[in-house]
Amino acid sequence: MKDSINVLISENDLQKRIKELAEEIKKDYEGEEVVFVSVLKGAVFFTVDLMKNYDGDCMIDVVRVSSYVGENSTGKIELKIPLKKEHIENKNIIIVEDIVDTGRTFNYLVKYVNEMHPKSVKSCVMLDKPSRRVEEFNPDYTGFQVEDLFVVGYGLDYDEKYRNLPYIGYIKN
Repeated sequence: MKDSINVLISENDLQKRIKELAEEIKKDYEGEEVVFVSVLKGAVFFTVDLMKNYDGDCMIDVVRVSSYVGENSTGKIELKIPLKKEHIENKNIIIVEDIVDTGRTFNYLVKYVNEMHPKSVKSCVMLDKPSRRVEEFNPDYTGFQVEDLFVVGYGLDYDEKYRNLPYIGYIKN
């Protein structure tokens, strides 16, 4: 199947943009600690590289949500791995996600995190697919805006495969 994957965003372009995002976040939070909340599993690669390029005080936490059974969306978001309130309360939170398309999951996560009374909440997405929005959502920090393609690599998967590609590709039809 790898031969049916076209490169959409190269490894070099990814790393360059991640460094720029880390610098933007650092500028916005100068002198303050941030907590990067990585949305499992897809955002792990992005979160790690973002943190490696972030030159400020930071911590990491993880959350896992699901709205899929197999390849089909149930429309209901289920919390699989919750956050601890003591890691969120009175902290600057940046929710880090691999991709945002419909906006449902991100809106759920923002509401969920806000219930724990953080100091602030912002969003950082590697890929934004606005053509698929069904709920209004505008990321605070965006790596790349992409068309409605089925993307894989750099944490994004197809049936749990291809997460380990160092670039973002799309599957040819």
